[in-house]
Amino acid sequence: MFVILSGVSGSGKNTIINHLLAEKENRFLIQSVTTRPRRESDNAYEFITEQEFDRREKRGDFFETIQAHTCRYATQNSELQKVIDNPQNLYMKDIDVVGAQKIVKFLKGKVKVLTIFLDVDDDVLYKRLMERGETDEKAKLRLSRGKMEREYISKYDLVIKNDDMEKTLSIIRERLKKEGF
Repeated sequence: MFVILSGVSGSGKNTIINHLLAEKENRFLIQSVTTRPRRESDNAYEFITEQEFDRREKRGDFFETIQAHTCRYATQNSELQKVIDNPQNLYMKDIDVVGAQKIVKFLKGKVKVLTIFLDVDDDVLYKRLMERGETDEKAKLRLSRGKMEREYISKYDLVIKNDDMEKTLSIIRERLKKEGF
């Protein structure tokens, strides 16, 4: 099974993923590739240079790419193949709303997919972004993308307002249990 978490920047996607990964065996993270700078305890990404990104993109390594918040992100074809080859495992990925839709379409009929959109009020998001070290300018840039991302909410299986992490985890655990994971 493949669980896709999307949501506005600062909504807690990677925090939720890290908690769920630690709870059981046979749960794995599908990393994105990015050119953005590393933040403290950031395991959701493989960090590469712009030149390496260009090289891999030209070679055809990426299923999808996006430019967001002045940085580039990609999903590797090899990572999606792991999901297809091992349906007994639970894989999780944090991905933007556009990439999520492409992956859902690609995986349809190949593996079970659960899509989750995490949302938080903008004032809470701004505070979280500032607490994790963003500048005011970068925080506002990330928040400005939120309006577009929220336009995709209807395409998700679960939409959760992540203002209480334990409640959010409980909702997701219950859904995973229903799905046999």
